[in-house]
Amino acid sequence: MNLLETLNKKELDDYTYLKEYRPNQVIFYEQDYCDRIGIIIEGKAVIGTRINDDKEEIITTLYPNDLFGHYLIFSKKNQYLGTGYTINKTKIRYISKISLNKLFEVNKNFLNKYLELICDGSINLKNQVKLLSHKNISERIMYYFLTNNINNKIYLKSVTDLANLLSLPRPSVSRELTNLIKDKKIKKDGKEITIL
Repeated sequence: MNLLETLNKKELDDYTYLKEYRPNQVIFYEQDYCDRIGIIIEGKAVIGTRINDDKEEIITTLYPNDLFGHYLIFSKKNQYLGTGYTINKTKIRYISKISLNKLFEVNKNFLNKYLELICDGSINLKNQVKLLSHKNISERIMYYFLTNNINNKIYLKSVTDLANLLSLPRPSVSRELTNLIKDKKIKKDGKEITIL
């Protein structure tokens, strides 16, 4: 169940609003104040930041049902850490801080789901910190595989996606995957990886 599924039609109409964006349209700028949370309904967006005014670093990619602003909205430092923009035609449903507080009072399922998302996100961030603490590329890849597998199997969308998740250059990840296959630590069959 996603966050919006905890709302009835009246709550959805009274406490949220929908906004549509064109491809490559800015949703918010880095350092803007966060006064609402957003939930991707349709499309895809990214949050990125510029490094040395020339290279953009992608912080995260947002897909349908993903939230943004939920860590910032109740924080003392509630400014966005990057610029959010759409990749393609995107629909986002927003909930203001005032509406969030009202929903917490009137809908306990919404409150519980919101807290679950915050807690799960916190655990994911801690796992990301642990992942990034591995300096060796092979160790970082294997740590990711060992903490994200189901029955020793990982579905890999693409090497580029894995490289982005690991904050590593794509060629390095590709080369290391080849080495891990040679060393019989993993087996690759199309997009499926088996941990040996």
